[in-house]
Amino acid sequence: MRPFEYIKPSTVDEATSFLAQNAEDSLIMGGGTAAVVLLHLGVVRPRYVVDLGGIDALRQTTMNGSLHLGALTSIRSLERDPAIAADYNLLSEAASQVANIRVRNAASVGGAVAYGEPQTDTPVALTALDAAVEMAGASGTRQVPIANFYRGPYETALEQGELVVGIYVPKPAANSVGCHMKFTIGSPENKPVANASALITLDPSSGKIIAARVVMGAVGGTPVVAASAAGLIGETPNDDLFADVAAQAANETDPIEDLRGPVWYKRRIAKVMVERALKCALQKSQG
Repeated sequence: MRPFEYIKPSTVDEATSFLAQNAEDSLIMGGGTAAVVLLHLGVVRPRYVVDLGGIDALRQTTMNGSLHLGALTSIRSLERDPAIAADYNLLSEAASQVANIRVRNAASVGGAVAYGEPQTDTPVALTALDAAVEMAGASGTRQVPIANFYRGPYETALEQGELVVGIYVPKPAANSVGCHMKFTIGSPENKPVANASALITLDPSSGKIIAARVVMGAVGGTPVVAASAAGLIGETPNDDLFADVAAQAANETDPIEDLRGPVWYKRRIAKVMVERALKCALQKSQG
């Protein structure tokens, strides 16, 4: 590991002011679960490591019609917070499936989003929930819908010198239920072969689906928002419908062949994950 200078700002303004002058030579660290590995392996060799851990404002979580997560909110807190579990169960469920408890205690939601890794759980659920990413730089703050935040594997909408400071998650509509499903080969990192988050809204009088969103992860360079989920709207939920939509959704993926399996296998797993996520969401709605 090459020596570096450790910078620990206490405010967002202090961090962005430093990055405005030194972004090219800096590695930003949130929870550190990815940054420390990259440093240890020598994948990155920054002159400065900017640790956001001293910015207490980035740990704040508020709920006021919508959910605002400070970038340093831990993945574990998403899993365990009863208020989040009640109103944003899909997010809580996805968080509970990230790696292991030690990683979830350290990893931050802002880091998980900013890293841009395709094989993750939380960003998939956040995309299904139509979240927005709040970024800050020397010129101020801005928001981008998370579906537009990802540009490719490890590529995001962050400009040089910007950092993720928060995530806004709108409250799901009444009578909405969601579920996150994941399949892994049991590696130490617990990375998914494929995963899926499904969110459906039901008409309480007819029982038909009036809104639906399906997002798949680890089967493309970015979270894959399934256009085929539109086929659920106006329909009475049933196993055949879910199987048909899941098959169409799997065809929208663009996985790569790697140690977790060939392309055909990952598409088949994606289909199963979507189908199971939809069935799980429906079961939740039935109590």
